[in-house]
Amino acid sequence: MKKMFLLIVVFAGLQQACTEKTNEPISPSSGKPGLVTEVSVQNVPGGAIVTYRIPNQADVISVKAVYKITTGKQYEAVSSMYENKVAVMGFNDTENHEVLLYTVNRGQELSEPVKCTIKPLASPLSLAAKTVQIQGDFGGARFTWANEQKSPLAFEFYTPDSLGRMALARVVNSQVEAGSQALRGYAPVPREFGVVVKDNFGNRSDTIFPAGRKITPLFEERLPKATMKIMKLANDQNFTNWEGSDQKIIDDDKTSFGHSPSSSLPAPFTLDLGMLAKVSRIVLFQRKFGDSYFNWGNPRAFDVYVKVGTPSQSGDWGEWKKIMETEIIKPSGAASGTVTDDDLRAGENGHEFTFDLSQEPVRYIRIVVRSTWGSTTFTHPAEVDVYGERK
Repeated sequence: MKKMFLLIVVFAGLQQACTEKTNEPISPSSGKPGLVTEVSVQNVPGGAIVTYRIPNQADVISVKAVYKITTGKQYEAVSSMYENKVAVMGFNDTENHEVLLYTVNRGQELSEPVKCTIKPLASPLSLAAKTVQIQGDFGGARFTWANEQKSPLAFEFYTPDSLGRMALARVVNSQVEAGSQALRGYAPVPREFGVVVKDNFGNRSDTIFPAGRKITPLFEERLPKATMKIMKLANDQNFTNWEGSDQKIIDDDKTSFGHSPSSSLPAPFTLDLGMLAKVSRIVLFQRKFGDSYFNWGNPRAFDVYVKVGTPSQSGDWGEWKKIMETEIIKPSGAASGTVTDDDLRAGENGHEFTFDLSQEPVRYIRIVVRSTWGSTTFTHPAEVDVYGERK
């Protein structure tokens, strides 16, 4: 009897499992929804904001805009029933474009389209591309641009490869209002440099070259550590704590470090290059702590000062010229304790901070660590490299 009962249950389950089901809207059809009315257009850079009145129907849940951008690709933008406007973006021209507006009901049925015409203003991409400047820099070229809209843009930098063919050297994604990037590592002989600007919609600029297409990089070398030393001015911090040492900041060993005492921030240290040099950049390396970076006492925000002549032993700040207030940027932007592969690569490669080309040759550099990634009251930089040209 028990076996018969089990067979009946199994058969019933199989019969239910084999019952054909069809995917249908959760809500039954109520017919096509009404149309949007009172449509108006506000043209903006790269698109438009389309405003409308939603029909007074309880089952209308959204409005969908369908349009084709400059590349010919079709896009859809959807706004909920709680909004009375939709943004249609992605254009890279200032021509007239048709946008179709549909209302959507709970049964996912579309209304008849309502047509409107937009005429986008100059796109963030085109505006940024017009501002690109390319000039010779130490070891290569420097690219600068303005992105007033702070739009997400990609900059592809090109220069010839070993066979003389233009090749992609670097890609930088940026939303900053004033951007800057350098390509380095090239001999001081004329060579081409170019950049292409892209946006998230597949639009791209033509390749932008400097006047004359070619630039001669300025000579640059990594300044020798053999001539350098850490000075001990009266108001400098002592970095010889907890296995750290002042001179380990410039010993060419990124596994060693200098370590200031507790309650020592802001923590200044002074570097004597041992020569006068036209400095192009400094590269600061974090200590690898717990197989990671952007943690503990690793420098985050710091200032840079320079001086030509021998400083007073008192460390009088009035003798020094501040040239930089800056911060080490974590590529991922992730919260403390989270470190991505990009973050690890940045930590391994060091963090570059460039000097202005107009900066006169100097011999002394003073770095003041103001804050750390672990919000500690001490800091432990691993290494500082200095690049430029000896004078």
